Amino acid sequence: MSARRGLLLAVLLAACSPACAPPPAAPRRVEIRAVGPEAIELVPAEGQPPFCLVFTVSEKRVVRQLTIAEPNESVPCPAGAPIGETRYRIPKTEGPVKIHVVFSDRGLDARPIAAQMHELGASPGFSAMDLRAPGNVALVTLDFTPGAGR
Repeated sequence: MSARRGLLLAVLLAACSPACAPPPAAPRRVEIRAVGPEAIELVPAEGQPPFCLVFTVSEKRVVRQLTIAEPNESVPCPAGAPIGETRYRIPKTEGPVKIHVVFSDRGLDARPIAAQMHELGASPGFSAMDLRAPGNVALVTLDFTPGAGR
């Protein structure tokens, strides 16, 4: 009986191995490029909506809007180019931060999104569904610790 069980287990494992393999890791929507101990560039991957807003929320609940344009709207976010064509400074004194990148299919007024970041930004289950924004919106949340060396 033991040999039968061993053979059955081997057959099941052989049949299951391709189908039971863990799914491949999802591609990153945004890459963080450290360009100094307190400076980063955020680079969108291919296939993301064309506009974005970027906010950081520190463990102390300090919310900062990184993408500030005139007027106060989302900025174009072409794939492969740093968002806002700039480097963003994240002070070490703020400690670890969550970087929230809000992608959208149209330009958004940043003011209501900023208010929502103050309300929701530190919530663990915060998602794009929680945002009251028009159109197609995607939220990417990344962890970053200034000075930690990437």
